[in-house]
Amino acid sequence: MDYETFIYFAEIVGIAVFAVTGALAAQGKRLDILGVVVLAIVTSLGGGTIRDITLDAHPIGWIVDTSYLWTAIVSAVGAFILCRYVAYPRRALLVLDAMGLALFAILGAQKAMAMGQSDVVVVMMAMITGTAGGMIRDILTREIPLILHRGGEIYATCAIAGAIFFVSFEGLIEDRLLAMISMGLIFATRMAAVFADLRLPEFIVAGHRLESDKTARDMEK
Repeated sequence: MDYETFIYFAEIVGIAVFAVTGALAAQGKRLDILGVVVLAIVTSLGGGTIRDITLDAHPIGWIVDTSYLWTAIVSAVGAFILCRYVAYPRRALLVLDAMGLALFAILGAQKAMAMGQSDVVVVMMAMITGTAGGMIRDILTREIPLILHRGGEIYATCAIAGAIFFVSFEGLIEDRLLAMISMGLIFATRMAAVFADLRLPEFIVAGHRLESDKTARDMEK
């Protein structure tokens, strides 16, 4: 498998994974199948669309190759049907989201790099590609986006770290291997955040005490 085929396959897998997270996020939101499909499409294609518009990369990828769009639709319908009969653990959504984050972040970095963008832009495009679709999904389902979630849980930082690794070792490691290592780094870091409570320090003003999560939730009610 050459590098171009690997990238295309990774894009298809990433779209399918993020589409499923979009469908699963519809749980308890009283959406019909059309709503689930729309949610899956914006989740799986939103980040890449924003990236392409930002980079002035026209036409948009899923318009040129409708297999991306069909992958999102089929994945959403499959998840819609399967979840009616098979219960899934709630953390499955977080695991799938981490997979999508890893795949899309590095695919975004690769596309920006192929267009000759500077390293800092490559890293920014990786973060946008990996997180924007999930943000749209969370906003549409009236949830706090994971990237903004209270508590300092690492999310966007994972994409940034993986993209920095990707940029730093570009040309030193074979392209496909570098992409796989970078994706693995993002996924592992995100899983550490989910299951090992790996967090970033929160902003606290000197002399003030940060309220507990329970106190904060009580204040929001």
